[in-house]
Amino acid sequence: MRWDEAINFFSDNGVATSTYPTVPERATVIAPRWLSSDCFRRPRGPANHLPSNMWHVETMTLYTSYYGVADPTSELEQAMKPFYANGAKILDALLSDYSTVANRATFERAGSTLKGAADWLTAQVTPLKTERDQVGHRGDHFQGTGANAFWNVLDDLMYKCGDLVAQLSKVRTAWDALGDAKEALRQATVTLNDGYQEWLGEKSFSYDTGLGFPVSGKGSALAWPGGAITAIWTSPELVADFRAHGPRDYHKDEESYPRSTLLGGKVTEGGMWERLEIAAKKIWGDHQAATLDVAATNAITKLDKDYRAAATHLPTVVTPVRFVLPPGSGPGPETGPGPGPGPDGGPGAPEGGGGQSEIGGGSVPPPPPPGLGPNPGPKGPTSVISGPNSMIKVPTGSHVGTDGTVYGPDGKPVLGPDGRPIIVPPGSRVTPNGNIVGPRGNGRLEQKDRIRQPFQPPGGSGPQTGGQSPVERYLQSLRRTPPPLPPLRPPNAALPMTMSSADPLSVHSGLGPAGGGKVGLSPSATAPYTATGGGKPVVPTLGGPSGVDGPKGNAGNGGVPFHPPTAGGPGAGAQGKGDRDRDTWLAEDEQTWGTETVVAPGVLGRRKRRTRFATGTRLGAPALPGPPPGLDDRTAGHGTANG
Repeated sequence: MRWDEAINFFSDNGVATSTYPTVPERATVIAPRWLSSDCFRRPRGPANHLPSNMWHVETMTLYTSYYGVADPTSELEQAMKPFYANGAKILDALLSDYSTVANRATFERAGSTLKGAADWLTAQVTPLKTERDQVGHRGDHFQGTGANAFWNVLDDLMYKCGDLVAQLSKVRTAWDALGDAKEALRQATVTLNDGYQEWLGEKSFSYDTGLGFPVSGKGSALAWPGGAITAIWTSPELVADFRAHGPRDYHKDEESYPRSTLLGGKVTEGGMWERLEIAAKKIWGDHQAATLDVAATNAITKLDKDYRAAATHLPTVVTPVRFVLPPGSGPGPETGPGPGPGPDGGPGAPEGGGGQSEIGGGSVPPPPPPGLGPNPGPKGPTSVISGPNSMIKVPTGSHVGTDGTVYGPDGKPVLGPDGRPIIVPPGSRVTPNGNIVGPRGNGRLEQKDRIRQPFQPPGGSGPQTGGQSPVERYLQSLRRTPPPLPPLRPPNAALPMTMSSADPLSVHSGLGPAGGGKVGLSPSATAPYTATGGGKPVVPTLGGPSGVDGPKGNAGNGGVPFHPPTAGGPGAGAQGKGDRDRDTWLAEDEQTWGTETVVAPGVLGRRKRRTRFATGTRLGAPALPGPPPGLDDRTAGHGTANG
């Protein structure tokens, strides 16, 4: 790297009121002519004096002196001034640390500011945590919806303070990295100055002229164009060469201008001065390359490397947004394996928290208000006080689905004291205490605020429900039966893949039904194939393709009705009777039927229905070939009896 390129990194030439303009390229000094030459003769005598020109050479006869003289051109002087003056000005500013482009004090101020901000943010975490943990606790005067909202505000502030400090203090703190950059700039300045002092110093250098001989001189002389010319003009080799070409006859008065074999001609010829100028330019450039350019290359290369290393510890600070809490980033207790939906349906709560919710810093939210009883956790139905005016209480970590169904931390619908899923107005949310706040935030919901009572399967057939209840959709997600073929699909066409978690093409956002993985999407998401509280993809079930007869919502997409198989045997229902009557809805029923992963396939083959015997299915009937289970006009998971 050339000196002028390196020193211009620290120029402010782009500013309107430039204080440190750029250094012109070296070529701007080399390009113009350096020498203005002349030749003349004078009679010898008392009035004859040596010329006052910068460089001259003389030959004499008995009667006459013949001269060749040269001076620097005005073009050279104009090119030299900005090259030397601007470079020295920029370097002096770097050494004195008053440069407007690279000032070491700015790194120190920036580092001190960042460190002070980090110390202040760190000091706020403990008071915020203390205040947050007191809000909404038993005996605290601040209770209810306002306390929950204030608890979330304090928790969010505490998280943001800690996250900002963490962004600045990863492998190496940002203020230490700024200190590294300051030191790198100081070292680069020292290296540039060392090269500059060597260029103008008293150390002797020797360079080849290209004329067949080298010249030597101090750096202080060779750093200037005139010094390079003088070094060649006064070299022993050129002096001896001029002396060897004196007049042919000293006593005759004939023209005898000086001549040089090394320069290739007489002083009266322009080519001789041109060759001298070319040799001087070569020496001047070589001296810069040996001193200034070496220092510039070393300084900028190391500075760039050090700046890049420091920049890796200067991240772009962003506003902390907590989607999923990184493991170990908060001081809270260690809980389940990975984050899941938080108490408000958002991120931050551990899976299967058993009544606890890790939000932000990882502390336990306030206990439920007195009189509502303990939180039973997500394993069974919610313990609520019966009666139309009692508050709805659900396990901590529950959330409200898009259809208003309340799902527990395990992804299953939460059952009320009447054995029916708790369904509230859509848009409601679950607070960290397990209470449910209405969609307008106008207080906690009571038992009388539940909708769709008494419990009945929804009659709608929208694109997301398919005319099925939340329990049926949950059971349907456990099946892996492929959906029915369209009516016009060729008989040898490949079956479409299912949306099971084992399907590599499925839209799956977590572990399968057994793992119970959770995602952090908002409960208000309504697009198909979005994840619900259980973390399982919801495949739109439209009740089967057009042209296929059968009960809508049961044969479609391999769904099964919510009762045991009736293919004969002890589990068969009574003749002419539907689902068994029941007064209560036990969690055992859901655990028994809702966790089936293998369903008895339908009998192969499309055949005529036989009359079912009153005593059950006749054993040993051969199975006939037919479509895969769930692809005929019968309910998937139910066999037929051969009479």
